[in-house]
Amino acid sequence: MGIPRGTARLLLDEARERPFHGRLLELGKMTVYVTAPELERWAAAQGATLAAAGEPELSHLPALARQGCLSDRDLFRRLGFAEVESADVSDWEGADRILDLNEPVPEELRGRYDTVFEAGTIQHVFDQPRLFANLHALLAPGGRVVHGMAPSSNHVDHGFWMYSPTLFHDFYTANGWRIESLCFFEFSPFWHRGRFHSSTWKIRRYTPGCLDHLAYGGFRARQVGLFVVATKRPGATAHRAPQQGWFARHLAPAPPRSAAAPPLSPLARAADALLLPLKRLKTRLARLAPRKLPPVVARY
Repeated sequence: MGIPRGTARLLLDEARERPFHGRLLELGKMTVYVTAPELERWAAAQGATLAAAGEPELSHLPALARQGCLSDRDLFRRLGFAEVESADVSDWEGADRILDLNEPVPEELRGRYDTVFEAGTIQHVFDQPRLFANLHALLAPGGRVVHGMAPSSNHVDHGFWMYSPTLFHDFYTANGWRIESLCFFEFSPFWHRGRFHSSTWKIRRYTPGCLDHLAYGGFRARQVGLFVVATKRPGATAHRAPQQGWFARHLAPAPPRSAAAPPLSPLARAADALLLPLKRLKTRLARLAPRKLPPVVARY
């Protein structure tokens, strides 16, 4: 669970548009791969205002502290939060609260937080309907949930789940939340001198249907992550099960049933058999062709 450069810069964009305040709950203690000078430089470039801060509080990990990386609390305080709490399923990283998101959250935590942030937690929670109900319960009215780096394509066995962006769009929309940001990015992470680096993320805005043509193998070997921000509006819920938006966009009412089609003739079956290798070749060539993706809106 961590906050690399791309996630930090997307958080700065969110802070610029809707300044952070109040009490934050981070799900899992975040490992931050960002230094104070980097954060200040990016904030100036992106037009975001940071809260006043003194000497940097460095990471709890010695390798990152030697590189000047911030602690999770220091990063979030600089982003504008007055209070920062952490929760995890165990105390192995020193979280403030022990919280199993497969179970209902305790009554005293309901409505306590202005923002809930996670980046690398939800895919490890088996009970996903309970997870989203808990996110709803933890937030005060008008609060925000921020998914900082939800794993999408090519995260096999990283957790129980990989997420399609349509899940977040359809769930939050069906339950009356307001989606503030829904982006995706491809990335190739690697370690260098104790820091988490990757090639520059090309941030692309997700809109329903923009990835339909890539649903089967379209992202090839690259890993894909998601950044999602949603606001709990008055009357928002977490119990409505959404129908996937693809079906609403593509499926018309079923036509009246007709008589069964006649069986194929031997000549038609032979033609199908001859065309099959050509269909396979067409599919392989299509995967090598340039992919049509939404435009890049930022490079972080």
